[in-house]
Amino acid sequence: MASDIEWELYRAFLGVLREGSLSGSARALGVAQPTVGRHVAALEKALGLVLFTRSQTGLLPTEAAFALRPHA
Repeated sequence: MASDIEWELYRAFLGVLREGSLSGSARALGVAQPTVGRHVAALEKALGLVLFTRSQTGLLPTEAAFALRPHA
């Protein structure tokens, strides 16, 4: 259930939305880049959604990510 998801996962998700990359989010949040990657992957798994797609310019949010943003 979404209510059982730890807040750190949503924090990483919002950081990637703002910064556009795992490394940018990690810098902004003061954590390691692999931690942000693990948190985003865990959130995607918990929700059963793909939240970002990789591109040459960074991570692009999917429609699911935009829909989740107000709830995060």
